[in-house]
Amino acid sequence: MQDSDEMSTKVPKKSTKRGYGGRSAEQLAEERYQRLMASALELFGTVGYLPTTVEKLCAHAKVTPRHFYEHFADREAILIAVFKLILQETRMAVLHAMLDEKIALEQRLLAGMNAFLQAHLDDIRRVRITTQEILGVSQRVEAVRNEAITEFAVLIENYLAIWVAQQKIPARNYRVLAFGLVGAMHELQIAWLNQQVPQERGLLLAEMAFILQAMMRGVQFS
Repeated sequence: MQDSDEMSTKVPKKSTKRGYGGRSAEQLAEERYQRLMASALELFGTVGYLPTTVEKLCAHAKVTPRHFYEHFADREAILIAVFKLILQETRMAVLHAMLDEKIALEQRLLAGMNAFLQAHLDDIRRVRITTQEILGVSQRVEAVRNEAITEFAVLIENYLAIWVAQQKIPARNYRVLAFGLVGAMHELQIAWLNQQVPQERGLLLAEMAFILQAMMRGVQFS
């Protein structure tokens, strides 16, 4: 019989989670997460958020409700996750355009807006989620939406600060203008969904270029 000292020095073996089909449990969990996110994008962006229950998400993603709740606290949580992912990818595309030194400074805001529209209008599900399905859900969701709006407004404000530093426009507080441009982009997408404006992105961009040129001329002479 082993004495207590010898038994106390033994280190228990670590248990490893087994997977399926040669994949670890972690890999399977990540695959389920990605399927749930893809299903949320599809169903929220087509059927809509309100009619899409957790059960419908699970059926579409081919996971069990138990697996859903391993990743998300509730249906709002996955809506927020999809919304944040869309805006994160959009923000990266906009930043890439607005920091591109090959583009003249005067053209970078328009390039950023083009990147924004490309990230949304090329996939109608994204437009519907970010302009319609995200609205009026709860205070928690609204706080996330307001945070995203502020991030884009600050990006525009920082861009205009470069213009000020280069003495292209007078120094002033451009925050209201920045939030106004973000709001205009939001309403433009809704008008696009309702077919109240040209559906071709090139035509939209040409009109936006006209508006930006008029705006910057007005700022320069204010």
